[in-house]
Amino acid sequence: MRARPVRFSIQTPLEGAPFDVLARHWQAAERLGYDSVWLDDHFYGVLTPQSDDALECWTLMAALARETSTLRFGTLVACNGYRPPALVAKMAASVDHISNGRLEFGLGAGWYEQEFAAYGYDFPPIRTRLQQLDEALEICTRMWTQERATFAGVHYRVQDAWCNPKPVQRPHPPIMIGGGGEQVLLRIVARHADRWNFGGSIDEFRQKLPILEAHCRALGRDAAAIEKSWFGNILIEPTAERLQHRLAKRAARYGVTDPLQERAISGTPEQVIARIQEFVAVGVTHFIAMFGRVDRLEATELFARAIIPAFR
Repeated sequence: MRARPVRFSIQTPLEGAPFDVLARHWQAAERLGYDSVWLDDHFYGVLTPQSDDALECWTLMAALARETSTLRFGTLVACNGYRPPALVAKMAASVDHISNGRLEFGLGAGWYEQEFAAYGYDFPPIRTRLQQLDEALEICTRMWTQERATFAGVHYRVQDAWCNPKPVQRPHPPIMIGGGGEQVLLRIVARHADRWNFGGSIDEFRQKLPILEAHCRALGRDAAAIEKSWFGNILIEPTAERLQHRLAKRAARYGVTDPLQERAISGTPEQVIARIQEFVAVGVTHFIAMFGRVDRLEATELFARAIIPAFR
């Protein structure tokens, strides 16, 4: 298989961001040459105060799709426990039509127990949530590819379910699964995913990629068919002096409990390029960056100007 091109995308923080600001951010990402943009799936603030405004991701994606024309987009990742899978399949097919075939379908088992409880959702043990994710993905793919879908699992069922129109993308939008669980989650990735996302270090990728490959071999699938993507904070500044100033400000704010810094890519453009090349060397070919607030585009523009051309 020919080597994959390296792709660069943005995770768009929802927390506290009004629609018009998010629309301008997506339009800027399209103009600057990013491959895709991604939303999280939270109903209120996680890294910000819980009272912050947070628009719901699926309805938001449908609207933002009409504010752009070529940019691909998805959820990194939607929480399976928040919506019945048959409904999600129908929503995804609809959004794929609204966007003329630009949806990336991201789905995960969910983790934020406090949010589950706040919205009245059950929060079963992780093994159960992963079983539910596996069944949900089976239902979605059947509804997108079969005339009428029937499935009877332990957790979900559908009976002669129509899902018309089918997605624009055939056989269906690319499926992104996020997470690092080695025995169950990566087996689900091997079974269903076109893309696997993990926010880990290079050493963690080195550890997990052979496990993913083993799961693929057991299922008779080529692991090279699955895109491997990294997600995390990127702190980029044009000079070392400005970088140190920014890192000092973050240290003063967060101290040793900075929730993003441990696995961040930080540096001047030359340092960021070198760090990305290290990830590429182990098989990661898609980088989904958080640059901070969506109303500040300096880092987004610098990365597009200085980093993306180095890999094209």
